[in-house]
Amino acid sequence: MIVHKIHVNNNVVRIGYVKNEDEIPQEYTLKSNELARPELYDAMQNIFTTRANSENCFAAGCYGDIEDITIKYNRENRVDNYVLSGTMYSDDGLVAAFKTGKIHVKCRTDLDIAVRSAVKEAELFIQGKRAQMTLDIEAESPASQLRGGIA
Repeated sequence: MIVHKIHVNNNVVRIGYVKNEDEIPQEYTLKSNELARPELYDAMQNIFTTRANSENCFAAGCYGDIEDITIKYNRENRVDNYVLSGTMYSDDGLVAAFKTGKIHVKCRTDLDIAVRSAVKEAELFIQGKRAQMTLDIEAESPASQLRGGIA
């Protein structure tokens, strides 16, 4: 399974992924109005904290939420780069949405490890191991056939 998009907020969890990547790849989007277990939210929060604590970061001294991760893979199905977006808040009441440029994977940086942790939690959510209740098998639909509503 290759997770290429994670969207998490207070109302919905939406994860784009590819199954059978070695044979006949099929792209799916799982959308759930059911909240994920805290591990997925913690992993997303850890990404923001890790990024904010890095050198020369735009979010230094702020707190916030990562809501979207878009992941690009190379030909070997390894993460090549990712883009983060979300909202940050400062102590003086400033609220700002942000989106990073492409962040290329380096050798085992703290941020890369945090992103991989969120991807692992998303995989567990898709498998039903990190959902609050059991996810219905109907929750999976090929992305090309989605027509709105819960897929």
